[in-house]
Amino acid sequence: MYEVALCEDEEVFASAHKKICHEILSKMNIEHNITIFKSGAEFLSCFESESKSFDLILLDIIMDGLSGMELAKTIRKSDSDAAIIFITSSREYVFEGYDVGALHYLTKPVDKTVLKNLIRKNCDDKLKKTVLILKSGELNHRISAGDIISLETIGRKVELTLKNKTFNWKGKLTDVLKMLPNAYFLRCHQSFAINILYIREITRFEAIVENGNKIPISRMYLKDVQNAFLHCMQNADGNR
Repeated sequence: MYEVALCEDEEVFASAHKKICHEILSKMNIEHNITIFKSGAEFLSCFESESKSFDLILLDIIMDGLSGMELAKTIRKSDSDAAIIFITSSREYVFEGYDVGALHYLTKPVDKTVLKNLIRKNCDDKLKKTVLILKSGELNHRISAGDIISLETIGRKVELTLKNKTFNWKGKLTDVLKMLPNAYFLRCHQSFAINILYIREITRFEAIVENGNKIPISRMYLKDVQNAFLHCMQNADGNR
């Protein structure tokens, strides 16, 4: 689940930005949850007392009480991974954003295309950083999520097809998928999942991946896979 925090004390902007984020993430086929906080204090109460973590935090800089910049500095004391994007009507504090490792600085009204590209960049970064520690026999194996092309249930094991080898892990496909960024890894069949970045072509009911393998796609998952693949291709074209 891709967790988004939206800290904004003006209801009209909070509602508008939530709608934009939902549209972007839905089109990217990313399971997500967006939580609105009306003040910095309300956010901190959740962040500290409930130990809630977020993948993306959208902060209005100018708020009553605790400002977005002060809030970002507090967040960074315990969380260096969450992507922070400032959204405000003033550029006065733009250079301070670098002190807290902000991903970007957007002015109101938010440009939907820019925000979409920032979310995609954040997802790309998460994919590169995601490493699975899977046990096989007496050994623990480190597997980079970005190297996984597809996954298949075979008996009581899951076979992971990587760029240069295969790896078998005793467990369930659903358990492995929970460890992987759902922006890229999709269930395409009862027994298969696929990394959309490696899809080269989708035929009637199968995907042809980079290594030439053909991965079956059941009717139930066909539309989701097609939409995710199309969005991925459009994003790649837009970044050329």
